[in-house]
Amino acid sequence: MTNDSAQVAVFIDYDNIEISVADTLGKDAEVEWDKVLETASRIGRTVLRRAYADWSEQRSVQRDLLGLGIELVHVSSKRGKNAADIRIVIDALEMVYNPNSRITHVLLVSGDGDFTELVHRLREQGKIVIGIGMSGTSAEYLVNACDEFIFYDKLIAAPAAPPKPKKNSPHETPAPSFDITEARLLLRRVLEGWEGEWMPASELKKAMLRLNPSFHERNYDFSSFKEFLQAQQEMINLRTSGDQLEAQLIPEAPPSPETILENYLHILAAQKIRMTPNEYRPAIIFKFYEFGKSGALTLTQLKDRVHAHFEENAPHVTGQYITETTHQLFHTYCFTFEKEPNGFPLDVKLWDRRVSFVPEINRATELLDRCDRGILQKIGKALGSLDKIDKVVAARLLYGSFRGERMLDHVNQLLSSLK
Repeated sequence: MTNDSAQVAVFIDYDNIEISVADTLGKDAEVEWDKVLETASRIGRTVLRRAYADWSEQRSVQRDLLGLGIELVHVSSKRGKNAADIRIVIDALEMVYNPNSRITHVLLVSGDGDFTELVHRLREQGKIVIGIGMSGTSAEYLVNACDEFIFYDKLIAAPAAPPKPKKNSPHETPAPSFDITEARLLLRRVLEGWEGEWMPASELKKAMLRLNPSFHERNYDFSSFKEFLQAQQEMINLRTSGDQLEAQLIPEAPPSPETILENYLHILAAQKIRMTPNEYRPAIIFKFYEFGKSGALTLTQLKDRVHAHFEENAPHVTGQYITETTHQLFHTYCFTFEKEPNGFPLDVKLWDRRVSFVPEINRATELLDRCDRGILQKIGKALGSLDKIDKVVAARLLYGSFRGERMLDHVNQLLSSLK
């Protein structure tokens, strides 16, 4: 919809857009200038249309451009290839600093990154800057500097008519040319800031453009922003309030305990800690303390001693559980390793040195708690906060199952001791 108070100035870097279109769409492709000017008309009243080039070399197109009401500004190519760019910058800044100028919007038709500083200056002076350029050839920093950037190839592509739906088949949205995942993430990011409140669609699009000026529904083959929103109703609610469309983010269903547990296991695996949740883990750690408190065994010998004990007395406690527990104790810094004054030979591996427990471990329960705290700390760091840890799932991870409030209290105590 046209804004009657908006006054638009159009600056066209003719060579840039012509060359970009030919390179991308084929040498016989011609710029559809009527679509460009139509974009300006949608913004508001177009009070200035200028195209800059060496027109002595572009005689064939002059009549067409003049017929569209475009003023041709001649810039001799003998002054250098950036001569047109410099003239655009000078004219645009003169317009901005003219006290009688009522220009509110600037439509810059170019993908040249050299205009980035100009865009910053225009915006500093309160002008709204919209860019038009080819996707894939427009400079990213220019795109991000604009209030909005429209990709020309999507501007001229009329939305394809959707195929007739088959009987009993769900409505199919147009197949996007760009990856729509980024647009959906952008939509979610904006609506999350409204914390479940309804947001007017007009404000929603403005907020999306502030975060990503290159966003446009045409990039995804939607003819309007409303149509784009209607295709996202698996993640948003829509309603009409008065005469305006509003959107609300649908809260994501909380992940299941199994999903949370799997995530914790992935976090630990990335740090070389493997865990198969099982109820025997505390008993395994207690045996590590019993056999290791003398400090007479290497870590490999200690692991083998614990393994032999369970193999004889509780064969259902597998070797995998014991190996994993050894790594858990190692990566949570429960051991100190024997040192030689002159150093060990290179062929003596760390696990082949005698180990003792760190000084603050004097009981089996202290060994268990230190290991558990180390594991919880690694998960909390990966999640961004210890407060994000699900206590019930943490109990399942550490002890194989959740067995009531006392276990939950213990996990809370472990977490509190880390804060």
